[in-house]
Amino acid sequence: RRRAPAHHAPDMASPLLRFINAHHVLNTMLILAYPAWFRTWARVTFPDNLDALELWEKQCGISCAVILLVRGLRAESLDQFVSTVFFYCKAVGAPLAYFADPLDPHGPGARCVAVYLALLLILHLFVGHPTHDWLPSKVVALTPRTFEDDVMSDKESKESAKASGKWKKVEWLVLFYANHDARSSHVAPTFAKISREFATDGLRFAKLDVARWPATAKRMNIDVEAIGRDAVVPTIMLISGGEERLRLPEVYDDGTRVKFPVQRARRVDIVKGFGLEERHAKTRPKDQDAKKRD
Repeated sequence: RRRAPAHHAPDMASPLLRFINAHHVLNTMLILAYPAWFRTWARVTFPDNLDALELWEKQCGISCAVILLVRGLRAESLDQFVSTVFFYCKAVGAPLAYFADPLDPHGPGARCVAVYLALLLILHLFVGHPTHDWLPSKVVALTPRTFEDDVMSDKESKESAKASGKWKKVEWLVLFYANHDARSSHVAPTFAKISREFATDGLRFAKLDVARWPATAKRMNIDVEAIGRDAVVPTIMLISGGEERLRLPEVYDDGTRVKFPVQRARRVDIVKGFGLEERHAKTRPKDQDAKKRD
């Protein structure tokens, strides 16, 4: 008897499922530790200090809400916004844990804030950002050798392949990322989704871990050691004929770069910046166009 085809979950489930991992669950638990444990303990132990504690909670809460509102409007993706929420909520938790313990003989808040900071340090050291490798995509993971053979060697094999009549132009959109980098983790789901929408035989998507292979990053003029607004990881690069055509963030001829967040990596920035709709239309098989017209 023939087995019925398996039904796959729709892609719309992925935005929710990718947040169910150790990084997001443990960060949420740490943030909830203040109202669930520190504040409850302070209410029972120091009932006379509740008015002062509530005043600090209101001040910190309002400040955090305003910052998150501004940051949310500028966020490149849902992943980046969630990461921003974690950062500021954990930052607010430290002073609140300090003021929740006002009568410690060793100094105000020493016990609570020591426990909180210890948990924060353990989380930072042992729980990294998710890689999202399991997300459905048409992104090929590259090594330095496959990068040279599949992406950069096209220029060398072009002439011989043209002579045989088998040469076909292939463009590669390559994501240069680092597993330990938070922003790379934010861009990965967006890049995976774009690959499912626009990948064809003539427009291919790939990624390369520059933290693991820094020599390849250096060759492509990607500074893996730059931090802050000077950081260029992740970099998205369009390569055609073995040569770089476009990149995000942009690098000028004199070596200067457009700094983040001036040049962002939202879905609309990637699609429009690299002209993916036009490139997809040119490289899409003709039989797909015929089916759509039918």
